[in-house]
Amino acid sequence: MSVSIKDIKDDTFSGSFELSQNALYALLDFIEKSKTQNAEKLVDECNTIGKEIIKSQPNMVNIRRKISIVIYHMKRLLKSNKSTEDIKKTSKYKIEELIKVAEFKKKKIGNIGAKLIFNHSKILTISSSSLIKEIIYSAQQLKRKFSVYCLESRPNNEGHALASELSQKGISCVLTTDAMMGQILNEVNMVISGADRIYESGFVNKTGTLPLAITSKTFQIPFYVAAETDKILKEIDRSIRFYPQNPNEIYKGKNSNLTISNYYFEEIPFDYVTKIICEDGVFDTGEFSSWYLED
Repeated sequence: MSVSIKDIKDDTFSGSFELSQNALYALLDFIEKSKTQNAEKLVDECNTIGKEIIKSQPNMVNIRRKISIVIYHMKRLLKSNKSTEDIKKTSKYKIEELIKVAEFKKKKIGNIGAKLIFNHSKILTISSSSLIKEIIYSAQQLKRKFSVYCLESRPNNEGHALASELSQKGISCVLTTDAMMGQILNEVNMVISGADRIYESGFVNKTGTLPLAITSKTFQIPFYVAAETDKILKEIDRSIRFYPQNPNEIYKGKNSNLTISNYYFEEIPFDYVTKIICEDGVFDTGEFSSWYLED
């Protein structure tokens, strides 16, 4: 599978799981195509490419973590005086292992999360998370009968694609606008969100998740977050930063008195989260914090 850094950078639609897998494929592709016979040069080049991959999607913790694991592995091999071919071979194996482990964790989270979905459940979600899809498909395999309500998730409307995909798989879906979340919460009995990063007091996800979480708590609807523990990155280790996106996604006109604000991500405090679903089980936020976020 050939994936370029530009492909990853320009991908404003895929979730963190797909992006992190594609990041690994991009590094794997570079290693496979590298013609250098100098081990030190190979590791330096991969280190540079790795930094570019991380920079292409700076808010994706999974990319940073997995690329860093591979580069660290390569540097250790170099210090052990391994040959260029040994470094290539072993690094390719490491990348393939990380890809397989990620798939295994996704399946595990799907199986765990599916047990929270019962017959006649009505589930509201935002954006398009691979983990949420895995949970929904796992629940379908358990023969559960349920409905999924998808917020369109502007400005890129990932919810449209999610609703289309799920409905084509035989799952009953309702597609609605982000502004309708308050009315829709009168109809559902659970909300499930993905996460791009988990930190000490909350998580980062697609913009629109915060008002959804706040409104869910107001309506006393349980709010679940599905995420791998790989997405944990404490703010004390790296501060959270958000970057403005293309203003033309919101407004294409020209007006010197009009400023466009378009950010894809936002912080959501754990105060609004009922439980966290990860590969190790389902945890209350306090329990999750004590297990994974406290020193």
